[in-house]
Formats: sequence, C-alpha cells, structure tokens
Amino acid sequence: MIDFKNFDEYVAIESETISKQVRIFNSRIGVIKEWNTKELELYLYKDGKLFTTTIENPDDKKIKKAVKQAEEIIKKLPEIPFKIGSDKNYINEKYFDEKVIDEEKMVDKVNEALNKNYDEVAGVLFSSIEKKKIYTPYVQDEDKNSMAYLSLRIFKKDASKHFVSCSRKIDNIDAEVNEEFEAKEIKNAEEGKYDVLLSPLAFANLIHYFANFSSAFAVDAGYSFLEGKIGKKVASEKLTIYDSGIEKDGLFSTKFDDEGVATRKTVVVEDGILKTYLHNSTTAMIHKTETTGNAGIIAPNPWNTIVNGGDANFDEVFQEINEGIYITNVWYTRFHNYKTGDFSTVARDAAFYIKNGEIKHALKNIRISDNLERMLKNIEMLSKEVKQIYWWEVENPVFCPYAMIKDVRITTA
Repeated sequence: MIDFKNFDEYVAIESETISKQVRIFNSRIGVIKEWNTKELELYLYKDGKLFTTTIENPDDKKIKKAVKQAEEIIKKLPEIPFKIGSDKNYINEKYFDEKVIDEEKMVDKVNEALNKNYDEVAGVLFSSIEKKKIYTPYVQDEDKNSMAYLSLRIFKKDASKHFVSCSRKIDNIDAEVNEEFEAKEIKNAEEGKYDVLLSPLAFANLIHYFANFSSAFAVDAGYSFLEGKIGKKVASEKLTIYDSGIEKDGLFSTKFDDEGVATRKTVVVEDGILKTYLHNSTTAMIHKTETTGNAGIIAPNPWNTIVNGGDANFDEVFQEINEGIYITNVWYTRFHNYKTGDFSTVARDAAFYIKNGEIKHALKNIRISDNLERMLKNIEMLSKEVKQIYWWEVENPVFCPYAMIKDVRITTA
C-alpha cells in the first residue's frame, strides 16, 4: 500500500466483489450474468481539507497518480471538519457462505419457484461475495461478506404478488410462497381514512426511509423530520427499532465501518422514543457524542434495520381489523416535505378490503397520502413474525413484522 505520510488522516478501502444474477421472465430462466469488480476508495485529509476518489482496478501506478493529484487539488478545497475513529472491538459472528455464487445452487433455487403452479413468474436471484481491506492510521484489517436475495413477481389469473427472500446463505433462500393473494372480485378504492395492515414488504419500505432519516447527515443537511427530536416521542410505544451491523444473517452486516470502527447494535427508537441518530466519527464530534459505527465517511448510513416484533401472530392481527385495507406491497414512495415527513406511496400487487376480520374483495388504484411520523405514532399492532426484506425499493435491509396502523389516509392512484 502507498505511503500516505503527507496527509494528516487517511482511509483506503480496497474491495473485490464477485456478483452473479439469474434473471427470470415468462416463467423461465432467461439470463445468467456475472460481474467481477475491484476498486479502491481513498479519503485523504490535510490542513482541514478532504479529498476523495475511487480507483477502478487499482495498481501502484494508478494509486501514486491519484495521491499526487490529491496533493495538488486538496490545496484548493474548502475546509471541513473530519475525524476518524479507532474502535477495534470487533464482533464478527455473521454468516459467510462461499456457495452463494454457485450457479448450480442458484439455478436450483430459481427452479423451486418456477415449479409452483402460477400463470407467470418474473424476477431475479442475485448473489455476491465481497472481500475488503481497510487501511487507516489506526487500523489495518480485512473482512468478507456474502449475500443473496430472491425477488419475484408472481401472476395468477388477474392477481399479482411480490415475494422476497434474503439471506447470507444460499440454502436459506426460500422460494415457497405460502400466502394466498387472489380474490373473486376487484373494486376501485374509495378515498378516506382506514385501518391499514401492511405486510413486511410494504412496512419495510417505510422503515428503510425512517432509517435513512435517522442519519446525522440527513439531520444536519436539513432533510429529516427527526431534527431536534432526540428524547422525544416519534412513534407508538409499540415500536422499537435497532440498527445492527452485527446481525448474523443481515445482508449488510460488516465487521467494521468505513473508518475501520467496529460495527454494533444501536437502539434508534425505544418504545416510541428517539434515542440517537446514526453517527460516524465526524458527525459524532459535531454533535458532541460518540460514533455509532455507521460510517459512511461522508454520511453515516444504516446497516440492517431491525424492528422488534409484537405479541400477536398474523391471523390475530388480521382478526382485529373491523374495517380496513390489507396492502401487500408499495412502490414509488415520494416525500413531498422531508422536514415534516409528508409523503405518498402507491400500493402495488394484491390489496384487499377487510370487514370484521375477513377479506371481502380485492382493491385497486390505492395510494397512501399521509405523514410518516403520524403513521408510526398510530401503530396499533405488530406481528410476531419478522422477515428480512431487501430489494430495489428497500435499499438497506429491514427485518420487519406485519404492522396494523390506525386511520391511514387513503387516496386514489
């Protein structure tokens, strides 16, 4: 590794990733792809100024050139606060599976889904192995990670369902879709306030936004409704949320963050009370607190977001709904005002009108138009069942239960 003695602080992260993808369309395997990437991220700090760059397929010549450029460019940059932590109390109990990128195993998992009696299946099984090394003035260490996720759209007659299974082990990927998603009749939704039951897939979409709002960077940048709310109620007392970089089967679990600081389990919300923001060492210094091991050098980021489950199973939660809507999936979630948490999102796939704990008919053209903090405060029940969710609408993994929320504002899409 190149000598960084001319800089006050530095971080170099070298990563090598092998990724494979099996794509499914028209109920058959269409394409199998493979990517091999190698890159070096550099963060170089001198005289109060930070230079960052990424080098693809790095070698000594490319690194020396980047360092030389940094020495010249950094003189022209504005000063910013910057600090690197040094906690090496690593907890490394996460699963690692070399076989997640075994093509034969991947194809077998996909065929499990295709052998079900559905009219049409489309989707993807994506797997990857990452090996990385980190160099700072305080630590030189390495880590390795594996992950796989199966994401399927399933069509049966006029109904559709989205199904996700995630794990760090390929054998833990479950292609069995047990929940029924058909209904004899489909009606247009009527606008109003309803008790809404969100599946883990739908609820995880909202929680992953909450996790990103809890980043100290989002708060300081002025686009988080959590600003100034440490120690205050931001959700129902039924809601407790952790961030965990050490979850055994969490897709984003990692031995250390981008500063080389040990990751950990951090209580973000406890019984509805906001306990902390997510910090790297720089934001922790600004906020006069300690890092939570969530670097992101520039912006702290969540690892795996864990929502504690409740006391009831799914059927019991369902039976508590006198009149409401069951939404199995959402997408196109957009915030109209980040500072207040006003947003809207469109229900995708199967959704149902519920009366006295029974499905009466399916619904279409549903949009939730509400406020995220208000909805979290109106959580009435959470299921015992908790499922890990990750796909392109949930960009950091969320371990999530079913959630029944009172008086959700429904408009038509």
